Amino acid sequence: MDYLLHHEVDVTVVAARPWGLEVESGHGARGFIDNTKSPAWPSGDQQALVGTVLRAVVIDDRRDPVRLSTLGTDMRIAREKRSRSS
Repeated sequence: MDYLLHHEVDVTVVAARPWGLEVESGHGARGFIDNTKSPAWPSGDQQALVGTVLRAVVIDDRRDPVRLSTLGTDMRIAREKRSRSS
């Protein structure tokens, strides 16, 4: 499986939608970044991110497509959770 809960992954933005970004991992696994978890929201140009590689963290691996976040706060929380489970 490409996406594991609380793990970080590099993804490429493949499409910008009014509600968020569709992304894909290097292995072709699809994911989604909601507008509120995107680096360009609310003031940036989401469309300009198409083709950009982003570092994201998996925040919900039970949904299809999985949900990811690019926010620093979500990354810190995930790192903390990973360190506790090691």
